[in-house]
Amino acid sequence: MNYKRIPEQIAFDYKDQRSSSSPRRASAGEQRRENGMSNISRQGNEVQGPRRRNVSTPEVIEQPMRWAERRTRYARPSAPRTAHRQIQRTLAQTGIAAPEGPVRIVKPLPRARTPIPVRSGQHRRKGAFWRRFLTMFALVALAMVAVGFALFSPNFRVQQVAVTGTSNAGLVRTIQHMGMQGQNIFLIDITGFTNRVDVLPLVASASIQKAWPNQLTVAVVERLPVLLWQTPGATFSVDSHGIVMSLASDTSGADHLMTVVDARVQGATQRVQPGTQLNAADIAFALQVFEQLPQVAGVSAFTLRYSAAPGSQSSGDGSFIVDSQQGWVAYLGSADDNNPLDNRLAELQQILSKAQQQQLNLATIDLRYGLRPVYTVKSS
Repeated sequence: MNYKRIPEQIAFDYKDQRSSSSPRRASAGEQRRENGMSNISRQGNEVQGPRRRNVSTPEVIEQPMRWAERRTRYARPSAPRTAHRQIQRTLAQTGIAAPEGPVRIVKPLPRARTPIPVRSGQHRRKGAFWRRFLTMFALVALAMVAVGFALFSPNFRVQQVAVTGTSNAGLVRTIQHMGMQGQNIFLIDITGFTNRVDVLPLVASASIQKAWPNQLTVAVVERLPVLLWQTPGATFSVDSHGIVMSLASDTSGADHLMTVVDARVQGATQRVQPGTQLNAADIAFALQVFEQLPQVAGVSAFTLRYSAAPGSQSSGDGSFIVDSQQGWVAYLGSADDNNPLDNRLAELQQILSKAQQQQLNLATIDLRYGLRPVYTVKSS
C-alpha cells in the first residue's frame, strides 16, 4: 500500500542519501574541540600561542516558510456546518397570517436582564462619595436648624435681669429699664450695656454675666458718699473721687455727712449735677479740714465754704473759708498751696491762743501767705 509522503520527509531522505555517498565534513564545533585537545597535549612542550576564532559557513541554508505555506500548514480544520431545520411559520409565532412554504427559524439570544458588572473599586468610590455628600448635607441642615432655633426662639430671649451689689431701689429700677429684656441672649451687646451701667453716677464699676438660657446678672459696686456739696439750687452727695452721685435726699446716711457750701458764682454752681466731677484734691482737702480742725485748733462748730480764689481765671479754682460761731473768718487757701494744711492749722491755733490771752475780738485770719499769717480785730 503506497502512502503519500510530505515534502519534509522527502527532504530528510535526500539529506541522508547525500551524507552516505560523500564523506561528512566535520563541523566547526567538532574541529574546535579536536584542536583544543591537541593544544592541551602540547602544553608541556611548547608555549601556547594567541587564540584565534574560527568561523564556518554551513553548506545548506534553509529558507523560512512563506506566510501562505505557514497558514496552510498550521490551519485548524473547521467544523462541518449543519443546516437549520425548516418548518412552516405559524400565526402564534408571528402574529400575522403565515405564508405558504417552509422557513428557517432563527431564535434570538435571550436578552440580558442583568447589567454589566462594575469593578468593586468603582462601587466603593461612588458609595463613599454619596455617603460623604449626604453626611455633609445633613450636618449643614442640622446647623441651620440649630442657628435658626437659637436666634428666633423665645426661649433664648432675656426675660429677667437680676441686679446684685446694691439695695438702692432707684438704681435697680434704672438698670432693669435699660432695654436688656427682650434681647436675644446670643446677640446681646454685653460690652455696650456694661459701659452704660458704668457711667451711672451711683455705680463705681459693673459687670454683666449671662445666666442661660434667658437671664442676665448685673453685679455693681456702688459709690460711697463722703460729704455733701451744697449749691444755691440743691445739695448733692459726692464720693472721694469728686463724682457727684445724687441728691442728698436720695442718699442713704446723708444726715451723718459734713457739708461744704459752694459760694462761687451762679454759673459755676449750676454746672454741678449728678454725674459731673469735682476736683478730687478739693474733696480730700475738705475731709482733712473736717477731721483736723477740731483736734488742732479746738474749733468744732464751724461752716466750711468754697469760693473762687482771688484773681483766678477759672471758675473751678477755689479756696476754702472757715466761718466760726465766734464771729471770726479764717481763709485757709486752696488745696494746691505749697504750705501744708498742718502748718496752716497750727498757725491758726497760735493766733487763737494769743487772741484769748490778750482778749482780742478777731475779725479775720488769713493763712494763705505761708509763714506770714495776717489777722484783723473788730473795732469796739
